[in-house]
Amino acid sequence: MSTPKSESTRVIVVGATGRIGSRVCEAAHQDPHFELVSGLCASLKSRDNQRCVVGDDRSPLLRTAVNTGTCANVVIDFSSDSGARAALQVADRCGASALIGTTALTDETRRIIDAASRRRAVLVAPNTSLGIAVLSECVRLAAGTLGARFDCSIVESHHKHKKDAPSGTALALARIAVDAGAALDPDQVLAVRGGDVAGEHTIRFAGAGEVVELTHRVLSRGVFVQGALVAAKWLHGRAPGLYAMTDVLDIMSR
Repeated sequence: MSTPKSESTRVIVVGATGRIGSRVCEAAHQDPHFELVSGLCASLKSRDNQRCVVGDDRSPLLRTAVNTGTCANVVIDFSSDSGARAALQVADRCGASALIGTTALTDETRRIIDAASRRRAVLVAPNTSLGIAVLSECVRLAAGTLGARFDCSIVESHHKHKKDAPSGTALALARIAVDAGAALDPDQVLAVRGGDVAGEHTIRFAGAGEVVELTHRVLSRGVFVQGALVAAKWLHGRAPGLYAMTDVLDIMSR
């Protein structure tokens, strides 16, 4: 375990060997405002006795479970549906808040998240980009203003290895638009898969003689990592409840 840092946020990362989780481990380990307590993965396999940050012997060893008595402030999850449930169990064991960055959550897992949020702070973020949080509020404003007079559609694009389609972000944006009054049919939320696209979402409002488009493009997966750390810092010591990235940015629905 790395040396504790004064006034740092102690984090455990679930999905520590994944595309985003591994980068969260590295960023948290290098940031003086954080202490990387542990990195968890479903199976160690060939990485047995390996470190959370490859090649850095000062970083914690990878684990499949936390040790009894492990203390943390925030559990960050970028794994799978079952991993998200495991992350909530770890948060209960450690008395920590939880950031669930996993997408394609089942209804059962969402019910477990709702129950957990009555005991501790839980932030669900299918996309931890700060820009997406701002886009969400722009969509809410546009949908609430234009309403059913404009036809709404969403097109999202991701790399060919992404499992869920449409993306969790697209579905979240769709819920925001519909709740605000947009005319958005389910078949107008479209997914494109190919190459190594990190993420692109466009929300289109088409009216008589005019079209409004709101687009967010991810140019580096580092935005998810930095957004996750901002959210984790915000969650440290937060009261029980169910939160979103818009809460982190102190963006209030109007």
